[in-house]
Amino acid sequence: MSTKTATPKTRKPKANNFVLVLEQFLEKYNLTASSTPKQLSEHAPKLDALLPDWMARRCVKVALARGTDNRRLFSEERIEALLPDKRKGKLTIEERAKYCAKIGDAMDIFAHHLDLGPKNDYENEIVASGSRQSQFRVKLAEGGVSSEIINTYAKDPELIQESNKIQKK
Repeated sequence: MSTKTATPKTRKPKANNFVLVLEQFLEKYNLTASSTPKQLSEHAPKLDALLPDWMARRCVKVALARGTDNRRLFSEERIEALLPDKRKGKLTIEERAKYCAKIGDAMDIFAHHLDLGPKNDYENEIVASGSRQSQFRVKLAEGGVSSEIINTYAKDPELIQESNKIQKK
């Protein structure tokens, strides 16, 4: 009868999967810390497609800033070129209104109006979105959009009533 001996499993050092994805990505496209920001920004959309959420993007940014034995650390400028901040792409209410007033398309006005609408059914979100939409209508009027278009495509009477009821409480 033979006895079984326990063989210890060799453990790999803990590494984040996204760091491994980053390493493979940099190797595949031959990118280094000495690459120009222009070269890095050309490959940014490809890397962004590989990262599912903000936490993955953060892990990769931290890994780029730290560096490893295989690669030097990346400067802030180069990290920004490879992983641009997505929050910078959001338009303010005033920018939306200026754009819509310039274009003058009713469907664009309606689409931006919906973007400013409530994201959920919480009372504070309903009040906040009512306020955002009201600001949007004011800025549209300042931009020269006709009141008929504003009332038709940028006004949500149900949301206004709901917001008013909540505020009266």
